[in-house]
Amino acid sequence: MAIEIKGGATTNEAEVNSSNQLLVALGQASAPATVGAVRMFSENDAGDETGTAHILSPETDDDYRLRVSSDQQLDAEVFNYTAQNTGKFLYRNTTITNGWSAAGLTTNSGNATTTTTGTIIQTYAYYPLYATVQLYVEMEGSFSNQPVTNTIIDYGVGLAAATLPYAATDGAYFRLTSAGLFGVINSNGTETTTGVFSGFSYSNNEKHQYIIAISTRAVEFWIDNVLYGSIETPVGQGQPFMASAVPLYVRHAIAGGAAGGVMNFVLNCYSVNVAGIMFADKLSTVGNRSLGAYQGLSGGTMGSLASYANSTNPTAAVPTNTTAALGSGLGGQFWETDTLAVTTDGVICSYQVPAGTANVQGRRLVLRGVNIQSFIQTALTGGGYVAQWSLAFGHTAVSIATAEAATTKAARRVGIGLQAVASGATAGTVLSSIQINFDSPIFVNPSEFVACVKKKIGTAPSAGVIGHLITYDYGWE
Repeated sequence: MAIEIKGGATTNEAEVNSSNQLLVALGQASAPATVGAVRMFSENDAGDETGTAHILSPETDDDYRLRVSSDQQLDAEVFNYTAQNTGKFLYRNTTITNGWSAAGLTTNSGNATTTTTGTIIQTYAYYPLYATVQLYVEMEGSFSNQPVTNTIIDYGVGLAAATLPYAATDGAYFRLTSAGLFGVINSNGTETTTGVFSGFSYSNNEKHQYIIAISTRAVEFWIDNVLYGSIETPVGQGQPFMASAVPLYVRHAIAGGAAGGVMNFVLNCYSVNVAGIMFADKLSTVGNRSLGAYQGLSGGTMGSLASYANSTNPTAAVPTNTTAALGSGLGGQFWETDTLAVTTDGVICSYQVPAGTANVQGRRLVLRGVNIQSFIQTALTGGGYVAQWSLAFGHTAVSIATAEAATTKAARRVGIGLQAVASGATAGTVLSSIQINFDSPIFVNPSEFVACVKKKIGTAPSAGVIGHLITYDYGWE
């Protein structure tokens, strides 16, 4: 049976296209209340697991501008190295242990099943939750076994107790128990959970992408870009968890009896991003936020990069142009026995950027400035000269004499300042400071060196010591 659609006044008929779709034109009235219009929505998730499509409308301000933003990275890490990065992560354990390898960070690496044991690793960095924005926590990982009794694995963001079983006291995270996998929000110790994700299953050692999307009004739990559950912020709470900022963490605990089998969680990488807010940052600033400022990179030497021993003065030495005789470090304190001959370059401070490998992050050092402050530590005998300072960088060996060749690089040099050193200068005399900022930053590649170098013009003292305090303004890219 066919039905004809005609206009009442004109008897004009409606038409369809070749796909039998009715051709419709929206009205052209000038008033918004009477114009024909289509409301715009975007489908974030089809609802295959939750049963309801996740559809949201975009927002337009009162000056007709569509609200748009891009993600800003707060942190990221790839676990492909063989020792804990103690500058970036805190690690606690009771009996069971974690392991680091090229395959990832593995909880319970010793395959223990003993009850009342546990381990936790969390970032020293905290990630803020701002109003009207969304905090995204993405983690890539796998489980070595199907859920086993008496084993709890939490992974996400949150504050956690410092003692066994290291339970979270605030935050939002995935939790795997013998019942299965589900989502949790925790406000000052009170947990609200989703149901078990009945539509999700995994094969042992199969990698999946787990995302927690956190806003002040709700938390969503995504796996492989499919929404599996969400929790609205409970009535009476201003946001899902009480803390204004939380670290990322992974917890593995065995409680209530021996584990029903060996279980490991392997974390390969993570990233933490904030969406909905725009801010301008240098890439090196973003790098410092993620990789750490003035401390070692993941997979490399841990601790401070500066040569600055606690409650200890440096040992004075005569500098050379082929070694780091005064010590190595990305800045710090150095004492120079001031007898090196004039017109000879002396390395005062030297540092080698870590080489990039499969297990050590290959990052470029970005230098934005250098500050040098010097003083007479032991009175000079004779002398009277001008100290000419330069920055040497890019050389592939500690020696400033390294030659340029197919497989080696000579140092690039930038003059950074002068100091006048009087003949017979007395102890305690403070020399003029050197401060230089690079509008065009200096980049030093992995494996290359950077050094502050001093050369005398005048007369070299026969005795005496000068102390130097050197600080770099830098970042990692």
